[in-house]
Amino acid sequence: MKRLLGILGALVLASGVFLSAAAQDKPAQEALALAVKAYVDRQALTGPLPNLAISKAIEVQDFLVMNLAPDYGSVAGYQRDSGPGGALFSAVLLENMFTSSGATLHRARGCKQSVELTLLVRVGSERINKAGTLAAVAAEISEVLPAVEVRDQLLVARQRLDSAALIAINGGVRYLVLGGPLVVPSSMTVDDWAGAFVAHLFQRDEKIVSHGSGLVTGTGPLQAVLELKQLLRKRGRFLKAGDLLALGSIGFAVEPDTNGRFEAGFKTPFGSGRVVFALR
Repeated sequence: MKRLLGILGALVLASGVFLSAAAQDKPAQEALALAVKAYVDRQALTGPLPNLAISKAIEVQDFLVMNLAPDYGSVAGYQRDSGPGGALFSAVLLENMFTSSGATLHRARGCKQSVELTLLVRVGSERINKAGTLAAVAAEISEVLPAVEVRDQLLVARQRLDSAALIAINGGVRYLVLGGPLVVPSSMTVDDWAGAFVAHLFQRDEKIVSHGSGLVTGTGPLQAVLELKQLLRKRGRFLKAGDLLALGSIGFAVEPDTNGRFEAGFKTPFGSGRVVFALR
């Protein structure tokens, strides 16, 4: 553990970023070391992460993302996620977490994975940072993208509903498989966004393994963007044109027990889409 902490410290210092007083806290350092190793090795943790305050868990997530950046690229967007009791938190999405429909994904050997239908939108302009109403948000969304998210289940069972642990591990986000973008016409209004967002996930035998209508939290997409903006603002982060925002799950997550082909179909107020991928 001491050797791993030393390596991580060198990585952080080499990047020119200095650890804050909170990140130098021993439990936070230990959590960072465990999170980086679990994520890079794709191996489920054998024990719980140290107990962390939410503020320190956010710092651990920031440094985890920093250490992943050489392989996963720059920040390409953010995810609105929820923990126990509906408590919201944000995860960071990096460039190389995204892939296109038709991809074959490498299955983790050291941990289970979950697959979920996801509602994803693209930011049209930085004016969205000043948007305080649903109508103002609607004016700054340029596209809706059908998406399926694959997560690595890295946490021990009793921490999978622990907000701080979920934040520290960046929600376990591994891949987001994107379908073709659905353009949102500038004439669309808040009422248009109130239409149905329906999705189904099929396995290779055309069996429906998950389905849903709207976000599982019951939140509308535009309100979800506002909530994500608030979470990011508290972290000192702001959105830019082109950012991809994963707003939450449509339907329940599933844990595939076999490899194979998956297909998802989406119907939205802005058109229909399809995502195909394989786990190998």
